[in-house]
Amino acid sequence: MPEIKCFKAADRTFETYMGSPDRPEKDYARIAKLVGPEISQSMGGGVVTYRKLTAPWSLPFDELVVVLDGAFTVTSAGKAYDCVAGDVLWFPAHTPLTYEVADFVTVFYAKHPVGLTAAVPS
Repeated sequence: MPEIKCFKAADRTFETYMGSPDRPEKDYARIAKLVGPEISQSMGGGVVTYRKLTAPWSLPFDELVVVLDGAFTVTSAGKAYDCVAGDVLWFPAHTPLTYEVADFVTVFYAKHPVGLTAAVPS
């Protein structure tokens, strides 16, 4: 039987996946992948921090996003969703959307299914 996992904030390891750690003040993102196929056969999850960027996405999976700190705007189909700490978003798979981060935002994400990954916007 699988066991419960506790991911302590102090133990998170972040990796850069957009931009450069030499210039983290703009167009920068880092991710701490917490749950993947090695833990779950059905869902994935982690924490991401974005700094001053605009990024278009069309995610191949359903995703829940919880804003932990900071703020950002998600735009899709002509509608803008201004989000701050405590807000929760749900993105159905294949929905075109854009993240607009004026300063910074840290989010928790949960995705289904676990095996799919999003292409990094260019």
